[in-house]
Amino acid sequence: MMNWNKFSNQIKIEGKVYNNLPHNIETKFAKVNWLNHNVDFIKEFVSPQDFITVKTSGSTGIPKSIKLKKSTLVASALNTGEFLDLKKDQSAFLCLPGNYIAGKMMIVRTFVLGLDLYWQKPGSRPDIERDYDFAAMTPMQVENILKTDKSALNRIKKLIIGGASVNEYIHNEIQDLETQIYESYGMTETASHIALKKLNGKDKSDYFTVLNKIEIGIDLRSCLVLNKSNLHVKNIVTNDIVELKDSKQFKWLGRADNIINSGGVKIIPELIEKKLKPFLKNEFFIFAIEDEKYGQLPAIIIEGKKSDKIPDFSILNRFEIPRKVFYIDKLIRTDSGKVDRRRTVGRIIV
Repeated sequence: MMNWNKFSNQIKIEGKVYNNLPHNIETKFAKVNWLNHNVDFIKEFVSPQDFITVKTSGSTGIPKSIKLKKSTLVASALNTGEFLDLKKDQSAFLCLPGNYIAGKMMIVRTFVLGLDLYWQKPGSRPDIERDYDFAAMTPMQVENILKTDKSALNRIKKLIIGGASVNEYIHNEIQDLETQIYESYGMTETASHIALKKLNGKDKSDYFTVLNKIEIGIDLRSCLVLNKSNLHVKNIVTNDIVELKDSKQFKWLGRADNIINSGGVKIIPELIEKKLKPFLKNEFFIFAIEDEKYGQLPAIIIEGKKSDKIPDFSILNRFEIPRKVFYIDKLIRTDSGKVDRRRTVGRIIV
């Protein structure tokens, strides 16, 4: 088991090294209200107990608190550092909330890799005030920067985007940026991402590549299974349907719990959404409605005002065409920004 204690002696924040933790951090930052989650996590990470407690996002069910071993956090940080070639004293930009795993792991990577952490109050549009070697953001944050000051992203050398799927707009807009941009795949139970997919540059790919020391497989449902890792967690079976290239690479297709079984034909909503995204301006998602004859049929919920113009579904095959179109003013989202399909459908289908 990895000795996590050796990584919790000091932390570098905005060029200054802080020892005597957590006292010096509390003295410096405790009165800054928006930093409370970050300071609380630093206190938790340097405490004698060998685990932390963290909340899941709630995107696939009711949010819950789980315990993660600190050795798992350290192993995850080392894996990321090796994959992205992050070096001691390089700068890291934290603009994510410190009460969820993504924000916590930016702090852990700072401890473990010896990075220099710069933090900013979390918001929907981060202000990139200087050059950074490494940063992590949500798709919403990246999209808002692209729409207001696209060139600012070039001040970040390596950027990982996580928390939700990267949409077509982001994918298209980042192609001419110098920043090395990755989409992440992971979950709270694995201490954030276990795989990254390059989104731009000559080495961009349709496949996620798992981090070093991690091996994957699939079960009978074609869902991703974490077979082997150095994360000190038991084998994890996910509900993510994937196309497996080998034990290191996979393409994400959708969620097994979203599948629509229409007269024996299994329809993956996320594949329909991928086809429709270039043609629908507003946010939307596909879901199942009950049907006496077929059991289930696809339907669509679109964010925004109801329109008399019926969306063009001609690009879809006959099994994929939504049989009903619903509108909602705002899709319901989790605290971490993911669309909450279950609650949104519950608002529409009473």
